[in-house]
Amino acid sequence: MAIPVSELQKIAPSSIIELFELQLVTALHGSNTVYRFHAGSNMDANGELVWNSNSYQRFPVEAEGFEYTGTGSLPRPKIRVSNVLGTITSILLTVNATTAHNDLTGATLTRIRTMARYIDGANFTGGTNPYGTPDPTAEFPREIYKIARKSSENRQVVEFELAAAFDLAGVRAPKRQCIANICQWVYRSTECSYTGPPVVDANDDPLPGVTPSPLGVAYNNAAAAFDVSAATLSTRTSQLNTAKNNLNAAQGNWYLAETRYNIVIGTFNHVKIQGGVKTAYWNNSIVSLGDTYRTGNYQTQFKIYGQINCSRCQAMIWAGISWAGFDRYLDTHRLTIEEEIIKRLSGLMTYELHRTRISFEAVERSLQRIRWADPSKDRVILADHTCQGFRLFETEVPWYWSKLSTVSSTSEEPAF
Repeated sequence: MAIPVSELQKIAPSSIIELFELQLVTALHGSNTVYRFHAGSNMDANGELVWNSNSYQRFPVEAEGFEYTGTGSLPRPKIRVSNVLGTITSILLTVNATTAHNDLTGATLTRIRTMARYIDGANFTGGTNPYGTPDPTAEFPREIYKIARKSSENRQVVEFELAAAFDLAGVRAPKRQCIANICQWVYRSTECSYTGPPVVDANDDPLPGVTPSPLGVAYNNAAAAFDVSAATLSTRTSQLNTAKNNLNAAQGNWYLAETRYNIVIGTFNHVKIQGGVKTAYWNNSIVSLGDTYRTGNYQTQFKIYGQINCSRCQAMIWAGISWAGFDRYLDTHRLTIEEEIIKRLSGLMTYELHRTRISFEAVERSLQRIRWADPSKDRVILADHTCQGFRLFETEVPWYWSKLSTVSSTSEEPAF
């Protein structure tokens, strides 16, 4: 193929001739027929146009959207062909008999462009090209597309949308995937290119009497070592996961397995030493010291609460350690939302209580938790204990004071 640069550079070059070739695919369309057509005719008795000894049928056709671009999406040209005589519909019915609803999808359409001076002499009266010497190699670069779909069809015209070969649905490039250490060719086939005798069996073991390749031996040894390492890694991973599960289970029950020390809070756990003998008590019952019950130091993470009398006002209060690990003394009166707001405005902290296996824990209430609290849920809210009364308003009581519930000073145990 030679691009007709010299002809294009002339002041008055000859006309550009546009030709089309449609190649069917046997697997899709039942045959590999090539249709050649051209939107015009020759100058000899209005016959078919001949180029490179191939005849291109006179046929009304219009194409658009062909372009070269290096940015954006790939071009998708459209070609419209006359269907007045039903020719295209007849072709579609033929190919659809092989592949239902195919409508020529997958067929190759080639756009060929040359110039009038290079077409065959058979196109002119007398058999001679008056514009120059015919040259079947003088043409523009061919534009090859696949038919992506039939966009419309009626009695007058059929329109197809074209796409690049790798722009079709389900097509990827490159088509053959390269995988390390795996040959995709059939062993000793024409593609394999190996014509020597067999050297290994189906298990990749050397055949008797065959000297294995040093590289093959090294590879097999490395593969065997890798398999052993993989098996060992799998075993170690299983052991690690088991250890993690055991650790998580132990941490989940820390207050049962790790914190039963000589704590003197209520009647939960303490140790008496009588005559050098340590006697451990749990829930007023004697237990044996060992892995579960043992002496030790007080742990701040322990969240047991118990009822005691305040040393100053002698009121019944709850005493224990909060979720953050600090000593907390709480009034036993259960607060409503209105009462909780009054307590917070007075400078006291409030806590939300949750049941644990052996007692309950107190979690500090943030302003956000108060603001977004769901009034429909039953919550146990307690406030810091204070022996002294507080004065919230200096002079006049606000109008909404009577709308709030009255804070009761009676002690009550949270309802669990």
